Amino acid sequence: MRLLATLLLFLFAAQAFGQDEADRGVELRIKPVLCVTDNRNPTCELSFLVTWQSGTTGYYCLFHDFGEDPLRCWQQERTGETTEERSVDESFSFWMTGEDLANRLAEVRIEVLKLDSDDRRRNRRTRHVWDIN
Repeated sequence: MRLLATLLLFLFAAQAFGQDEADRGVELRIKPVLCVTDNRNPTCELSFLVTWQSGTTGYYCLFHDFGEDPLRCWQQERTGETTEERSVDESFSFWMTGEDLANRLAEVRIEVLKLDSDDRRRNRRTRHVWDIN
């Protein structure tokens, strides 16, 4: 009986915590989310449009993998928008936090796709049939 009561108490506490997180859910959108590079252009010069919204008004901060300090924070807001100019040559993430800066509420991964122009399949496709090499 005591075990059942403890289990029910744990389930109600977990449900209450989950509901609080759902109410506070943050939706983060980043455009663009893909950078394509090759040997001629090893980096992308991009302007990221960052928009977010939350179910509750509060304190929110935007971070990325290139620094420990937030890019920007908003106080007593439910939505926000900013732009970030960046030269990109590797994949990285943007994320939002609340007052607890260690807890990521939302995260978006920016992918870098590197095309290798030394790909033998590409060279084979461009060879003419009369090439004997």
